[in-house]
Amino acid sequence: MEQSIHINYTKRKFLCLESFSSEGRHCLKGENYTAYPIGGGYKLVFENGDMNFTNELFERVVEAWSDVLVEITG
Repeated sequence: MEQSIHINYTKRKFLCLESFSSEGRHCLKGENYTAYPIGGGYKLVFENGDMNFTNELFERVVEAWSDVLVEITG
């Protein structure tokens, strides 16, 4: 019997603690932003555009930006 692993990725919400820019995309203090699942990763939508990440890179970016961008849970 063949088994497959299926991971259900859901959209994730983030709160910007401090305004910052990365690759020309702007995150404004106090605003909420959404990361949508895309094939093999996430699309994080900011004020003036979005950024695409693989799953692995997205988790590293969330950790690296943890002082300015925090995930909203619950």
